Amino acid sequence: MTFYYPAKMFKKADGNYRVEYFDLDECYGEGPTEDEALADARAAAIDWIQLELADTNDLPGVTHKDDIVLAPHERFVEMMIIMPREGWDE
Repeated sequence: MTFYYPAKMFKKADGNYRVEYFDLDECYGEGPTEDEALADARAAAIDWIQLELADTNDLPGVTHKDDIVLAPHERFVEMMIIMPREGWDE
């Protein structure tokens, strides 16, 4: 199963990068590089989605890109979240 959720990426004051999802409440990733922040955000989204499905079996809708307003230091990222299948080694 694959999900697509919009997010924003920006560089923090400490020099690390942060990726925040618009639709996954309090779900984000951080890292010293853009790639590491994206990987951390992807892993966080997998955990978030698995917990939400186990708890409510319902996921939030996806905000359309045209409805997103970014600050000048932020950039839009369309995140592809590939959910692991049961029994797969990660």
